[in-house]
Amino acid sequence: MPHYPQPEAVFRYFSELASIPHGSGHTELIREWALDTAKRLNLDAYADETGNVVIRKPASPGYESHPRVILQGHMDMVCAKLPDCNKDMETEGLDLIWGEEFLTADGTTLGGDDGIAIAYAFAILESDTIPHPPLTAVFTVDEETGMDGAAAISPDALEGTYLINIDSEDEGIFTVGCAGGVRSHLCYPVQLSPAKGSLVALSLCGLTGGHSGTEIHKPLLNANTLMLHLLRSVPQKLRLCTWEGGIRDNVIPTDCTAEVVVPDPDAKAFMQAVTEKLNQIKAEYPHESGITLKTSIAPNCEPLAVEHTDALLDALALLPNGVQKMNERLGMPQTSLNLGIFTLPEYGESMHVDALIRSGSNAEKRQLADRLRQLAEQAGGSTSESGDYPAWEYVPDTVLEQTAVKVFCDLYGGKPKIETIHAGLECGILNAKAPQLQCISIGPDLLDIHTPRERLSIASAARTWDFLLALLKAL
Repeated sequence: MPHYPQPEAVFRYFSELASIPHGSGHTELIREWALDTAKRLNLDAYADETGNVVIRKPASPGYESHPRVILQGHMDMVCAKLPDCNKDMETEGLDLIWGEEFLTADGTTLGGDDGIAIAYAFAILESDTIPHPPLTAVFTVDEETGMDGAAAISPDALEGTYLINIDSEDEGIFTVGCAGGVRSHLCYPVQLSPAKGSLVALSLCGLTGGHSGTEIHKPLLNANTLMLHLLRSVPQKLRLCTWEGGIRDNVIPTDCTAEVVVPDPDAKAFMQAVTEKLNQIKAEYPHESGITLKTSIAPNCEPLAVEHTDALLDALALLPNGVQKMNERLGMPQTSLNLGIFTLPEYGESMHVDALIRSGSNAEKRQLADRLRQLAEQAGGSTSESGDYPAWEYVPDTVLEQTAVKVFCDLYGGKPKIETIHAGLECGILNAKAPQLQCISIGPDLLDIHTPRERLSIASAARTWDFLLALLKAL
């Protein structure tokens, strides 16, 4: 038997689920594991048509009359890896690295977002000694790609009084509200034509990247917009062939590749001009010192005409990116968007842009989505939308919040921070389906989520476990 840190059951379950591929859109195996585990624990469990898993456990002795508590998290994880990592994250589990302070994964994201929620829940569900009210564990699918599971779940699964979402990344911070969001998918038709010249391949990598909600206000470069800036800054006439940037619309892109055709005499001057411009930008962003640009002469392909390339690059440059409005009262972004994915395949018929819009105001969210649509249509393109979810509005001083604050103060001798966040949490969707729910989101310290640098503080996970058990006991 492997030796796990304390709490042993939590890290044992985390290790089990980490061994099972469970990226967004590929949660079949983790769902089977969850249902099989619930069956082994003799618990009532089912999966709905969307793939969400619902597990119920009766109250412990003495808690039968207490209000039902829902423990909630999502089963999918963001799959990102280092460029030199050969792991196939659709078919292979993670390789965990157990450090003294942090749990990480070798070359990939860890899946602490939101595997820790599943691990906490099963550690509670298997125990016969933890005091708790009647419990429901709700594990949703595809949170990272649009909160599809939460959007499809039946209100019947949300019968209860309190919902504890375990999808936050800062110990000691209670999240009580969040931004709403919508995904905008832009499509720009392109026209290809034969060309003579040198095909230059450009590859940007090594950007810091980060979460497109909680880190959108930071001075982080976006690989897509950086490549766009480089291509528009050089004097040489170029013809765009391909573009591949970003992996998720909720991740600030760290890598981008593009191929362009330039006249043969201009190839070296073009590569030099792009490199010089990047060096100027790096001097303005010293914290982005890890950026590298590789240029090479590649086999030829069929590009856009010069005038079509110029028109497309100009249209893309009109798209907003980053924070659009600050909430001065809360000292946080009010409305933002992330140009997460740019795609122009070889011999493709259109350029695709996937953007994630977030806002604490449903009206501002709609206005920004309409602005993207108008910009695309002005350039001859079109848009579609997906994953629209409402903001979770803060209701002060609920019984759940008051109890959680008291428990925290008793355990730690200080008050927790109460905040709303500029990121998507499923609480907004779930609360809209079940308005009787009092909701709060908690979690241990998770750093650099959605990147291969993701790491979970082992000590924080243990303290958050103690807090969660004390909260259940007090409800």
